[in-house]
Order: sequence, then structure tokens, then C-alpha cells
Amino acid sequence: MNSNIVDNVRNYFGSEFPDEVALDQAYLHMGVFMGWVIKNDFYSDDYEDEYGAQIIHFMNNDISPIILAETLDGIIDYSLFRETLKPFVRSYYGSGQYLADYQKTLSEGLNSMFHVKDSWENFDIMKVVISNRYKAWLTS
Repeated sequence: MNSNIVDNVRNYFGSEFPDEVALDQAYLHMGVFMGWVIKNDFYSDDYEDEYGAQIIHFMNNDISPIILAETLDGIIDYSLFRETLKPFVRSYYGSGQYLADYQKTLSEGLNSMFHVKDSWENFDIMKVVISNRYKAWLTS
């Protein structure tokens, strides 16, 4: 197990994944988080060097969170983040709190978290949740 990996989409393709949902829906929660990272300029220089075009496309809302996560092959690792953000990512995403917030915020009343719509409205809702968690983390 690579300790640098924060999340891997392959973890979600098991028997729990709903048959009626497109497989790319498994990327959404990851893309939402990475989108927040991009919109707040918290990504590493290495990420910018390798994925600069995708960053620009995301900033212009030309690609959705799912597409953003797919460009990473469904793997989020710590090298994508600025050094100053890594402790927050460990504390928030790595602890499972991010996924809990995502499910509570966006998939309440849906069959699963994989039924959440890949929309800018949902991204904007979750962006506020993540930002609030980040602000609370900074002051803790």
C-alpha cells in the first residue's frame, strides 16, 4: 500500500457500487475535492507542471469535477498538494471526514453517494463545506 495515496477510485468499484450508475460517478467526490484545491491555489508546483492545462480548464469551468479526477487516473496522492495543505488533507480527507461531509451534504436522500449529480451547483455547495472545515482546522 502506497502511503502517499490519499484516495484511489478503484476502492469504490466493488460489490457496493450500484449497477445503474455510470462508473465515472466514482470519480466525483475526488474531483470535487481536487477542484476545491485548484480554486484555492493549494496545488503543488509538480501538479501544475504536469496538469497545467487541466487546471486552466477547471478554473474556466470547461471541465467538470469528474473529468478533473479522471485526468489523475482516479488517484489522489500527497504530491498534488502544497506542503502547507498536506496536514489538512491528512486530517480531513485521510480521516474519512471529507467523505462523511460529502455524503451528508450531497447524497442525503439519494440511493448512494454515486448518485450525486456532477454539477457546478453541487461543487459550489461542497466547496463551502470544505472551506469551513479548512478554516476550523486552521484555528484548532
